Parts: sequence; structure tokens; C-alpha cells
Amino acid sequence: MLDHLQLRQALEALASKLPAGTPAEMAIIGGGAGMMSHLFPESRSTADLDVLDVSPPEILDLCCYHAPSVAEALQLSPAWFDATPVTMRHMMLPGWRDRAVEVGTFGSLRVKAIGRIDLIALKMIAGRQRDIIDLGLLAVTREEADRVEALLPQLAEQGANPDLIEAAIALARSWDRHDE
Repeated sequence: MLDHLQLRQALEALASKLPAGTPAEMAIIGGGAGMMSHLFPESRSTADLDVLDVSPPEILDLCCYHAPSVAEALQLSPAWFDATPVTMRHMMLPGWRDRAVEVGTFGSLRVKAIGRIDLIALKMIAGRQRDIIDLGLLAVTREEADRVEALLPQLAEQGANPDLIEAAIALARSWDRHDE
């Protein structure tokens, strides 16, 4: 498991292997995004860093190439860098890029975490027990659950799995008040 400091060290090591003169930007989701943006408590850890987007695209290839050597050097799991979420961009609420927050600059690599409402939406869509626990850690308010519920139908228009969206809407509707 990775803590906040290990994520930062891994990103620093990874960025040091990228071309110095090529500005790049990475967007992250999941537990790593919540940890690096301080939405989760410091005690939270994650199995990997979920990467949603990297621009320019060729930098993603280099990150995937260098991630195993970073894992070896820092004694991390070989799976610490997970680029499979790149295929999930259609599951992101419209405007997610505008809500992303910068969580660090590592050499020429700027890293942004998805915003709070987007993290809540993804956790509701995933709906696994660990995601429900994370929603509790986020202390999701009724207002936030209502906002996510209102935004989720837009994902169906983007080609998202209708069953996942329906389940997430049901979860948002049933969300207990955690803001009291």
C-alpha cells in the first residue's frame, strides 16, 4: 500500500525519467487523487495511482515504460502505476477538467487530481464496499449527493454503462446525511 509521501516520491522519480524540456500534465483519480488533494485523511493509503489522462499522449507511453523501474528503485508494487483508467474518460462528469486541482509539479510534469464532486461521482459509480467507506471519509453531504444525482444522467449520453449509472443514482438518492 502507498501513502501520500510514497506517491509523491514515486511521481518525483517518474518525472525525473521524462524529457526535461517537454511540459506534461497528468490527471489522476481514485484514492490517490483523494490523498494527494487532501480530501482523505493522512491515514488513507492506496494500492496504486490511477491515471486518467496524460498530455501530451506520448508521455503516457514513457510513464508506463519507466514505472517498473521506479517501482524497483523505491521498492513499490510493480502495479503502483495504473493507466487503465484512461479508458474511463466517458465516465467523467462534464467539466471535470475545469474542476481538477493541481496537487504537485514534479520536474516538467504537472499532476492534477479530479475535483471533489467528480471523486464522489466515481466512488458512487464504482459502488464497492471500499468506495462506500471512502464516501464516508469524504463526509459527503446531502447537497453533494443531490448534485451528483442530477449530473449522472449525462453520463448515459456519453456511452457509460446504464446499469452502473442507475445504481449510482440509487446510491446518491439513498445517501444518508453525513454533514450533521
